[in-house]
Amino acid sequence: MSEIPFLGRFFPDEKVSTVDDIDYERLLDSGIKAVIFDLDNTIARWGEDRLAQDVIELLDCVTKLGLKVGILSNSRREKIEDFVVDLPFPHIFNANKPTGKGFREMLAELNVSPEEAAMIGDQMFTDVLGANRLDMYTIWVDPIDPGNEYSFTRINRVGEKIVLSFRKLYRSLKKIKEKTCFGKN
Repeated sequence: MSEIPFLGRFFPDEKVSTVDDIDYERLLDSGIKAVIFDLDNTIARWGEDRLAQDVIELLDCVTKLGLKVGILSNSRREKIEDFVVDLPFPHIFNANKPTGKGFREMLAELNVSPEEAAMIGDQMFTDVLGANRLDMYTIWVDPIDPGNEYSFTRINRVGEKIVLSFRKLYRSLKKIKEKTCFGKN
């Protein structure tokens, strides 16, 4: 496992608005063999009891490209099982992200190493942090419906803003240091 600075573990390799904005062919060309999606507010609205048809079609296209697909969710809601059970790829609920257990189980199920997998999710403290801890490629998407989330997720969103503020401050200080130490413009 590569050594990532503590704060760096929170930041994704890539940031996009939606799962539709991801270049899945580029992922495949870069050596990624599997994509693991978070469920709530990544590919489904929180509290919905089924995936939208356009999401099912996207997942079908991704598998036709040759990528393996899995769903990894912290959700404990029983009704989720009802609408995901018929999908042709593995799913793990109550995954306890960001701990590694659910990620490792999914990687084993998909028969890929962490370096061969991309995690796609809407939360910095669960999806991105957990996958980065295993050296997976990480893609952070905007939540589908940020006004409709589990209450603890709303608290996490405040933390995300704080961490992003530190990142912005760090980058600003780094630019100042480069200008004063190295005469860069």
